[in-house]
Order: sequence, then structure tokens, then C-alpha cells
Amino acid sequence: MKKLVALLTALLLSLALAAFIGCEEEKGSALEGSVTVVLDKGEGAENRYTEFTLDLAEAGLTTADHAIDVLEALKEREGLYYSGTYTSSFGAYLTEIGTETPAENPSYEGETVQTPILKAEGSGYIALYTSDIDEGNPDADSYGGTIEYEGVSVYYAMLGVSSLSLSGGAVYYFMLSSY
Repeated sequence: MKKLVALLTALLLSLALAAFIGCEEEKGSALEGSVTVVLDKGEGAENRYTEFTLDLAEAGLTTADHAIDVLEALKEREGLYYSGTYTSSFGAYLTEIGTETPAENPSYEGETVQTPILKAEGSGYIALYTSDIDEGNPDADSYGGTIEYEGVSVYYAMLGVSSLSLSGGAVYYFMLSSY
């Protein structure tokens, strides 16, 4: 009987340990190359495109990170800003994205000015396209379709910015759309 209790105790401890090890955050593999984030103001707009480039290795991003982490890194390094809401079910819903620069005559140290480039209003939303065909919709006849940007095809993203995976050479293309 003592052997059975010892065996069951060992089994339960092993299962408990396995559960805690399974909770360890995934670190992912280091990424190389760069990604490009494009903000498209729309046809006919002056200076239609605002482009940001991020070196994935310098930013310390890994295969466990997502496109939202690129926006965070650009926020820290390149003067991009974004705002929106976040839900545990769907992830980030961007309502505004643009540039952030130091204020010309700041009233306090570190004051910045945010200039929206894309702002979702009314029935509008910020649409996301990706160059990753596996995470985008390449069907030109369906909603969103495909856009060409400087010789690269970008596809209407089938996942949100919080879920899109990262890879060197990727393009994340944002533009306004409406329901």
C-alpha cells in the first residue's frame, strides 16, 4: 500500500510540475531582417505614404512576437504612435495611428505632439494588410483583396495586429476602410 501511495504521489507531483513548466512564456527564436510598416492616407492625398522600417534583431523581436510588437518598437524608436482598445477575445483594435514628434515649444520636458495619419471615425476602421500570403486573403474578388505596394503584394489580413506573426521582409500596410 505504501508503494502505491508513493507512486501516486510521484505521479501527481510530476503532473503538477509539467503544468507549471507548460505555463512558461514562449521565448521564440531570434529574427533577422527588417519589417516595413506603411500608413496609406489614400489616393490623391499629398505625401500618400508614411513608411517606417524596423530591424527585427536590433529590436530584439522573436518568432513569439507579433505585429503589435513591431508597432510598440516603432513607438519607442521611430516616432510612431497608435491608440485603440484591447479585448482578450480579439486583441487590439486600432482607432488611430500616426507620428509623434517632440513639441516645438514644450511646456514640460518630454512633451510631444501626435499627428494622426489614419483615424477611424463613423463607419470607418483601420484595415490591415500583410505581405504574408498565409495570414492574408489573396482572393482579389473577396473583401479586402490584394494591393500592390512598391512591387510587393499585400493581402487583407485574416488576423488582427495582435495575432499576425513576424518574419524578416514582411510588410504591414494600414489604410482606412469602411463597413
